[in-house]
Amino acid sequence: MAIDYAAKKEALEEALLGGELTVESDGDRVTYRSFAEMRRAIEYCDQQLAAASSSTTRPATTVAEFDPS
Repeated sequence: MAIDYAAKKEALEEALLGGELTVESDGDRVTYRSFAEMRRAIEYCDQQLAAASSSTTRPATTVAEFDPS
């Protein structure tokens, strides 16, 4: 089962902005100890989303031409 990091991040941000330490997402309920811990969870979601998007994009390529003159 794949984790929907975008949905988790959205739920975390909504709770953080609402001053809530308890977050519900995808049937899970988590109570964080602090807002700093929630921000770290948001950063983790960002990292996972970035890793997923970078692995599906095509790498940049460069074409070099040799001119013997």
